[in-house]
Amino acid sequence: MLFRSGVGLYRDGAAPLLLMSGGGAGPATEASVMRDLAREAGVPEMAVLLETESRNTFENAAYTARVLRGMGKTRVVLVSDRMHLPRAARLFRRAGLEVLGVAGVPASSLRRAFGAVLYEAASHLRGLFRRRAKT
Repeated sequence: MLFRSGVGLYRDGAAPLLLMSGGGAGPATEASVMRDLAREAGVPEMAVLLETESRNTFENAAYTARVLRGMGKTRVVLVSDRMHLPRAARLFRRAGLEVLGVAGVPASSLRRAFGAVLYEAASHLRGLFRRRAKT
């Protein structure tokens, strides 16, 4: 689902490059799976970049920023799950990237949407407790 939004942005000319981000524990990284799907949808190989080391959103942001800065780029249109998007955008900004726009993809089912809400709420609470512990 995410790769389709990215492919749409590429086709519309809003994103000249697609950077697929995400590692994973399986035989293929999340980023490489999304790359393969984008290629099947007609996105040229030279328009797709990969970041395959990250294991969480904080690392997605940090490692994506590293890749883009290495190319002299700092602006992104961020594509993620709708529930995840506010936190992801915040982390990408903290990593030094200018988030020009966001594209929120709906959850594939009500069950996944509910799980995403719970996960994001827990992440928010963890962040609050960490900030209080530091002060």
